Amino acid sequence: MSVPPPATPAPLSARAPRPAARRALDAADFDAFYQANYAGTVAVAFGLTGDRGEAQDLAQEAYCRAWQRWAEISRYDNPPAWVYRVTVNLARSRWRNLRVAAAHLVRQRPTDVPAADPEHVALVTALRALPMDQRQAIVLHHLVDLPVAEVAREMGVPAGTVKSWLHRGRTELAALLGEHSGGGEPVPPQDVRQRGDRQRRRRRGAIAAATAAACALVAVFALQVIRFGGHQPPPPAQTPSPSGSVSLPSAPPPSPGPVRPVDAGDPILDVDWRTAVVTVPAAPKCPSGRLTFREAEGRTGTPVITSGGGWPRLFLSPERAAYGDLTGDGTAEAVLHADCLSGEEDSGDGSSHLLVVERAANGALRALGWAGERGALFRSVWVADQVLYTEMHPWHTGPQDYRMGMAYGFRWTGKAFARHDVSAGYPPVLPTVEGRRLDLTGIADRLDCAGLPAPAGAVRPVFSAEGIAPDGDREWSLIPGTPSNGPHLPRLLPDRRPYLVLLVACAPDDTPQASTDVQPGHNLVVFDTAADGWFAVARVPTAAGHTVSSWQVTADGLLVSSGPAGGGLSVEHTYAWNGTSFAE
Repeated sequence: MSVPPPATPAPLSARAPRPAARRALDAADFDAFYQANYAGTVAVAFGLTGDRGEAQDLAQEAYCRAWQRWAEISRYDNPPAWVYRVTVNLARSRWRNLRVAAAHLVRQRPTDVPAADPEHVALVTALRALPMDQRQAIVLHHLVDLPVAEVAREMGVPAGTVKSWLHRGRTELAALLGEHSGGGEPVPPQDVRQRGDRQRRRRRGAIAAATAAACALVAVFALQVIRFGGHQPPPPAQTPSPSGSVSLPSAPPPSPGPVRPVDAGDPILDVDWRTAVVTVPAAPKCPSGRLTFREAEGRTGTPVITSGGGWPRLFLSPERAAYGDLTGDGTAEAVLHADCLSGEEDSGDGSSHLLVVERAANGALRALGWAGERGALFRSVWVADQVLYTEMHPWHTGPQDYRMGMAYGFRWTGKAFARHDVSAGYPPVLPTVEGRRLDLTGIADRLDCAGLPAPAGAVRPVFSAEGIAPDGDREWSLIPGTPSNGPHLPRLLPDRRPYLVLLVACAPDDTPQASTDVQPGHNLVVFDTAADGWFAVARVPTAAGHTVSSWQVTADGLLVSSGPAGGGLSVEHTYAWNGTSFAE
């Protein structure tokens, strides 16, 4: 006998508010986190700005933003790292805003050179006092903005060693700069929470006003349709991504196109990118024309295009290339991750792009053009049915409509790569829409739910836009992870379309009777597509009771970092997927 799916829960606005005890616990947890890490955050900000007051402002703003998302951030394996990252981004934004003023001041500078700023002297002195390894790791990660994996590659050590150096270096820097960067007692944590709540209310008010204005426009348009005979406009060329609880047609959505393997004799596979010569079209702050690759010094395996040895330069990552026929001529093109740097001090923030290169019959290499939105994070790229697919996350710029599970498509028009709607095959998973559910039934007995027994019957939770799904005695939640996490649509097998990988947490339902201090169980789950959504095929075999902090796809498989829920060092494991199960 089939088990009917669970009833759709009431909208969030209609549900009872979270218990006061839980809210008080959240506030107390945040206050302890703030007081324990504030000094270190100010020290990092001071290291970026050299100004005590500016460092305090940046740190307070970062913690305001952390409080607004505390329910999510508190689940991270390393919440301080999130705050440090926001602090770095805020500092960079302020640097950009001050560039024009700084240029003007340089032109107007006096002939007399003022005495050195004591705070600047203290900063330089503190950095010099750190061991060389710690100093280099902090500069590469926090100033040059390289991810931990890149820093590890640059320094020739494991990623865990880099994390240890960063932790010890930040602690030592905070102590060395205490006198200059502390500036007395920090702002009370309740003031930071109140400021964060005000920002959230203002943002919601702005969204509500925009929604009301949109509704008014729709009403006016409807009246015009009725007035002029009820003729309906043609449907849009692309179906927008759902933003609320909506229904899809009852017919099954079209299956995503297959990823066909590139013929082993295709000439594009014979290109040695370390010595290649490519004709590149123009792009902002990028070199163009006939450019020559050479292997970048200190960046093993990553070639760099130079223009006479000067700047700007174009960095490509051929080890992450995707191949497939995008023009319909029967031969494959290469889709390469690209970063344009304008000078030695340019970190490359906001410069990521995709460059599509073809090889002519005479062996010449020419870039057809750029694809994707510049400045986004391209977590996964593949080619199917002459369409370039990518999981494109917003970062410095990029699509603001992105949600977990979405992919973006681009098709070659003969002149450029234009957006192509692929939402039917890769729709967002939040919120749950009719006909597109996540089915956990097949692996329900293997899911970690903070000590709760495996549920009986079908497990097809209905998630809100916030990623929460009440389900009897438990509550499921989808954790989006940090930007450093790997893709939600990874290529676990090279000649197959992506799977869907989600971090699914499970804990006792949020009721007054339930314990409020239970750490949710973390489950990294692999889904395959079905006519009515996605069905779970496997749980990545991380240890029960461990929280998953990140995952990446490597040549050897899925690299997952996880550690004990109560704290402690994370451990990295690589799991190879054979299509039915994982092997470590």
